[in-house]
Amino acid sequence: MKQKLRLIFIFIITALIIFAVGEYSICGIFYSMEGQGFIEHQLLMFSAFTGDMFIALGLFFLLAFVNKRSNWFLNKWERKDIVIHLLYSTLLAFYFEAHALHTGRWGYNTSMPLVPGTSIGLIPVLFLILLIPLIFYLTKKIYKYKYDK
Repeated sequence: MKQKLRLIFIFIITALIIFAVGEYSICGIFYSMEGQGFIEHQLLMFSAFTGDMFIALGLFFLLAFVNKRSNWFLNKWERKDIVIHLLYSTLLAFYFEAHALHTGRWGYNTSMPLVPGTSIGLIPVLFLILLIPLIFYLTKKIYKYKYDK
């Protein structure tokens, strides 16, 4: 139980840091936030990176369930893990982007490349697809450095 809680804690902190840096890095380049005050913008950013963290945590729990253990990623990913990650990340990125665009929560700058045939930005989809495995990797490295001696 102690190992599970450590892994989850390291994963959450790592995800928050990676997603916060990522969101702040891409926001000004690809998103249009016109008409927002400073506080409103910061609240939106906070909800974006904490939402990303919960998406990643959901995948953590889904793959822990599928693999029947929470530390599955301390070893090599299997093909099913990769497929589940790609489907999960892509579908959730599409859903949240479509919902946010539809409700006017944010918009895209002209610099945002779109997924061909859609109005969904390519960057947010790639953002989840690439950063979630990075978070698993960093969590693994931190855990092994700190606790696997």
